[in-house]
Amino acid sequence: MSRHAAPTARPARRVVDRPAELDAPASPRIHHTAVIDPTSVVAPDIVIGPYAVVGPRCVIGAGCRLHPHSVICSDTTMGEGNEVFPHAVIGADPQDLKYRGEHATLHIGDNNKIREQVTIHRGTAVGGGTTRIGSNCLLMVGVHIAHDCVVEDDAVIANNVMLGGHAHIETGATIAGGAGVHHFATVGKYAFVGGLTRIAKDVPPFMVVEGNPAEPRKVNTVALSRRGFSAAEIEALKQAFKILFRDHEAPVSVLVQQLRADETQPDCVRELCDFFDRVRDGIHGRWRESLRDLKAAPRR
Repeated sequence: MSRHAAPTARPARRVVDRPAELDAPASPRIHHTAVIDPTSVVAPDIVIGPYAVVGPRCVIGAGCRLHPHSVICSDTTMGEGNEVFPHAVIGADPQDLKYRGEHATLHIGDNNKIREQVTIHRGTAVGGGTTRIGSNCLLMVGVHIAHDCVVEDDAVIANNVMLGGHAHIETGATIAGGAGVHHFATVGKYAFVGGLTRIAKDVPPFMVVEGNPAEPRKVNTVALSRRGFSAAEIEALKQAFKILFRDHEAPVSVLVQQLRADETQPDCVRELCDFFDRVRDGIHGRWRESLRDLKAAPRR
């Protein structure tokens, strides 16, 4: 055969028919591969990406976005404007041996960013049956929030932080990467927890703590300034810090009484005094430990 002969024609490529419904989205904003349980309610303008799942008895508010492969397991109520990133698992069963399948819920506020691989579990009967997340929080990659936790508004929780069950993160607190918070522990409002810190006792509000065991290092002046605290309030907290954590010989309870006796103290110092009163009434340095109701769900 001649080198210049015309090449043999290739057989025509076979076209396999594809059902039209596979290419049609469920709605302009919900990908056709997403799964939404019929018992759940989602707002009309929600955006749900490929292979995302919304399980039974969930309510997802307006303006929320569920990225591909994100999972809302069950019994979760989510407010408006939340964004859940890939492979986050929200509203799963609690990791608690006392949990026997009783009804438990997760409530999430508005405008939260829940990044990749975050896990948030529903509550248990011992903790009242509900885990709560406030509004305007940033939960970075790999954060774990266990059953019955409370995370208040404006919290920032960095990568791979672990919150044990019943932990309480108050308004505006920041927890740096890799920190571990003991179950029933509280991190006070506008506090800053350093990276890799072990929190076994309650963290006082307005303070920077770090180390193992965690110790208050200074007043969280940067955050307080950004939050609109006045120079006078910050200075009063600095003086209270010296009295309570540095240059004292008297018992802390006596020092707290002395601070309370000064009627010129701003509210933030009085809140710091309230913290010490609660810890004194708590167990092992954790106020919420004293609220435990072990009879609510006995182990079998």
